[in-house]
Amino acid sequence: MTSTRQPDRPTSPLLGLVLAGGRSTRMGTDKSQINYHGKPQVEYLHDLLATYCEDVFLSVNAEQADQLANSRFKLLVDQSPVAGPLAGILTAFQQQSADHAWLVVVCDLPLLSEQSIRKLVQNRNPEKMATAFWDSDHQFPEPSLCIWEPAAYPAMLRSIDEGKPYPRTILMHNDIDLLEMDDINELTNVNTPDQVATVQRNLKAD
Repeated sequence: MTSTRQPDRPTSPLLGLVLAGGRSTRMGTDKSQINYHGKPQVEYLHDLLATYCEDVFLSVNAEQADQLANSRFKLLVDQSPVAGPLAGILTAFQQQSADHAWLVVVCDLPLLSEQSIRKLVQNRNPEKMATAFWDSDHQFPEPSLCIWEPAAYPAMLRSIDEGKPYPRTILMHNDIDLLEMDDINELTNVNTPDQVATVQRNLKAD
């Protein structure tokens, strides 16, 4: 699954995608609009990715698209028949570009730092289908922050045909590079109001 071989093919341009279109059921409010860093989380992540990507898009649902219609952001409305995070990634490949690589991040990672995004980009291996980090248990690839190369698109379509349209499963069954996260807490998903309050309190204390 991992390799140290240096890439020898031209590197596809990199686009950024913030996955913001989830239902936020446990949160009870739109997770992408929670303020941890002086601005809505989706804006914070957008601006982090903008430093490293040719362009950045927000993956949103139809309701969010209406709310953000007059914003500065470029929107991609989920169109894929599959549910979950894969819908937004597929929509990006299908509606925007299947020839670019996509740096994808989910919107509920308030502890994510610019340093981790830089590490991912600097260690990207375009010879592989994707570059990602190990999860907290060092057992599985973590799809919450990942670079998907153009070769990932047909693999995603195959995963739908096989009835396994899950980003982590796709990573597990294909040729990818895996990196060590310097601070694994950065990949902590925040899904409830209590978790939000804890993170906001800790960030303020720092």
